[in-house]
Amino acid sequence: MTKDFTEVLERLTGRDMGLIDALARHRILTAAQLADLCFPSEWAARVRAVTLVEMEVLARFRDDNRKAYRYTLGYWGAGVHAWRRGEPAPTKAAVALAIHQLAVSRKRGHLEGVNTFFTRLHAEARQDGGVVLSEWLCEDEAAGFFLGKVRPDGAGVLTVEGGAIPFFFEYDTGTEPLAYLAAKLDRYAARQPAGGHRHVLLQIVRPGRERNLHDQLAGRQFPFLIATTSIGTGLLGACWRLIGSEQLVRLSELGPEVRP
Repeated sequence: MTKDFTEVLERLTGRDMGLIDALARHRILTAAQLADLCFPSEWAARVRAVTLVEMEVLARFRDDNRKAYRYTLGYWGAGVHAWRRGEPAPTKAAVALAIHQLAVSRKRGHLEGVNTFFTRLHAEARQDGGVVLSEWLCEDEAAGFFLGKVRPDGAGVLTVEGGAIPFFFEYDTGTEPLAYLAAKLDRYAARQPAGGHRHVLLQIVRPGRERNLHDQLAGRQFPFLIATTSIGTGLLGACWRLIGSEQLVRLSELGPEVRP
């Protein structure tokens, strides 16, 4: 167990620093998500994560012995993040409380779903070679575009050969009525976010619910493109359906020329 801050810094790699930054912003990652984000394999991610847990850079927990570990910032990881930002280091008690609150949060499953989308997109973009996920913002950062009046589940920018494709993201698990989701899209339309409107991408976990949303929004006009999918992998393929269209498109095609 590491006891000295200088020793921690000496043992951290550039990839570790990136991982600390990612967990500070996105709070929780599984080994599979770590691998998609910055490791060559899930095995390699798990091996390094165990070392970082032993150093107290990361902390981990799981619901029971059959579930995969979830990783978040430990005491030294939170301290390194604060040091890099010029902020006071949190106490061990504060870090322990944050870990406990995350572990028992009812919103944790939704957060993990959001993070799975972005880490999978990052991995597929890395494999594709022609696409880069050049920005990944958490809920609080995305809400800043609307001064907190609308809270997307996340936001990002895909960089492709033709330029940048900025988007807001919504992860729908089917726990709320479709009218609630439609009303949120209306709030997107009613407010001008900083930097202008972005495409809105919706990942909907059930295909039937995705079809029902398209039916509910049929004939509606929005000042931005809305595209939905109900798959969890192959996100860069032709799996996105535009509202108001039967056409399936790739994310790289969501440019000004693509309209519903």
